[in-house]
Amino acid sequence: MVKKSEMAFSIFHKDDKKSDDSGTAKPGLSSGHVRTEPVNPTHSSLSRPAAGTGFTPRSSLFKTTSPNVSVQSTAPYSPVTPSSVNRQDPFVSSNQAKPSAFAATAASRPGFNSFNTGAASLNLKCTQFNDTTSRLAAIKSSINMLRSQQSTASMRGRVAGSSPLHPATTAAPAAGAASALHPATPAAAAPASHFTPASGAEEHHVQLAEGQGVTDLQYRRFSAFLEENSGIVLGSNKQYLVNSRLTSLLHKFHVDTVDELINMAVDGTNAKARDEVIDAMTTNETLWFRDTYPYLALENIILPEIALKHPQNVKIWSSACSSGQEPYSIAMVVLEQLGRMVHIDPSRIQIVATDLSAEMLAHCRSGLYDAHALSRGLSAERRAKFFKPTRDPNMMQVDTRVRSMVTFRPMNLLGSFALMGKFDVIFCRNVLIYFSNDVKTSILNKFAMCLNEGGYLILGSTESLSGAASKFEMVRCHPGIIYRKKPGV
Repeated sequence: MVKKSEMAFSIFHKDDKKSDDSGTAKPGLSSGHVRTEPVNPTHSSLSRPAAGTGFTPRSSLFKTTSPNVSVQSTAPYSPVTPSSVNRQDPFVSSNQAKPSAFAATAASRPGFNSFNTGAASLNLKCTQFNDTTSRLAAIKSSINMLRSQQSTASMRGRVAGSSPLHPATTAAPAAGAASALHPATPAAAAPASHFTPASGAEEHHVQLAEGQGVTDLQYRRFSAFLEENSGIVLGSNKQYLVNSRLTSLLHKFHVDTVDELINMAVDGTNAKARDEVIDAMTTNETLWFRDTYPYLALENIILPEIALKHPQNVKIWSSACSSGQEPYSIAMVVLEQLGRMVHIDPSRIQIVATDLSAEMLAHCRSGLYDAHALSRGLSAERRAKFFKPTRDPNMMQVDTRVRSMVTFRPMNLLGSFALMGKFDVIFCRNVLIYFSNDVKTSILNKFAMCLNEGGYLILGSTESLSGAASKFEMVRCHPGIIYRKKPGV
């Protein structure tokens, strides 16, 4: 009798014949009979015992030897021979062409098939994710390349001293009503500037031979000259800006160096050189209806308030008007308010526009603007309403109704305002921030003297009433701020 502790589990033997490990066929038992053989529990199932030891190979553990004992397995099992098992891991099949019995049995189970299906789905999703990641990387690379090309084209397109008729091409042109007194400054540092942004890139694109650029001594001399005659404060270390702005004038005045040109302008030996040097330092770009809120305030607050007073005449001053977009935008607003119940007859409104540059004033009077200038801040409706085509398909001219409302005259804000008369509204936007504090205070006080009682002063969005706050009260427009002259001032 075999003890239970020495028995291995047995299964019903269904075959008539079985082969032992030696490969010799033995007569099998009839169906329903089982047999057991003793097993040494300490023996490795993967090692073959020496002959005569009495130990049974693993393949024999599943053969029945006695009809007296019946131990039935709870689940079907397929015998696994040592030759079909990897000796390092009994559950990993060896690299044989014929699959193991374990693999064949496992593959026939539904759970195993579900696992295979899930694994295949996961592999597919991983492949799709990798493809998507590769595509995103390619798109990002293309975007960076386009940005680099755009930046290069932008820097190459900048032209020192560009005119409003042929403005410098920039990737992100500065927006705003222009001022001839506004110096060229880096675009990032002058969000409200009237002037053409002068990027540090210009320093690298100005082709000057050694010794042609401005020297430190001449730079200090020219800085003092420019501040005295235009109020513009260059500050220190802006030699690159002077070089970039004045280089284009060297050939025109037949000089070889920037220093020679500065001598010609500062010494007064050539009045034309003096004027053009100042113009070059204040060349600008501009747009229509800059910042929007000043024109909404004019339409919805200022003009209706003035209309209720029934004045005989209304005067509006656009100081530092540059190439004319600001005063012409004001005139368009005046014409548009005719449709309101409370309005002012345009024939009673006079708009005075002043600038330091004679060249800019001549351009303003012509009222001619190219496609680039017309695309900046001007709606299609206003373009169709207030402009007319010319023989040049790239140019349009301001309508006569608008031009007749504006008078252009030369004016230096550093001079006297005594001949200007009184105004109901003064626009001086994005100019004062480039003057010294003393000059700024002086100009603000002169503006206060030129305003009628209750008159309005409209400054740039980054400018304040430094030194003259006591003469004005703040009016919030939501958005934007304008200033009203206090009574009795």
